[in-house]
Amino acid sequence: MFSKNSDYEKFKSEFLNEYFENLNISTTEPDWNILILQAMSFKDFQDCKALLHMLEDEDYVIKYKYYLDSAFENMIE
Repeated sequence: MFSKNSDYEKFKSEFLNEYFENLNISTTEPDWNILILQAMSFKDFQDCKALLHMLEDEDYVIKYKYYLDSAFENMIE
């Protein structure tokens, strides 16, 4: 039996992620992740921690790199 972190599971996960990202599905549904990142404000330390927690997910960082860069620059300011 394969463990969750096995090469097979990693390959399957990457393959499925790439497959679904490459589908050209048009939708009028907004991407809530982008809306959240654009609306983030940094008024206290908890707001900064929330952004830093988002950076822990490698796939999330890759997908939303531009928006995370902007949010990170806003946090630093």
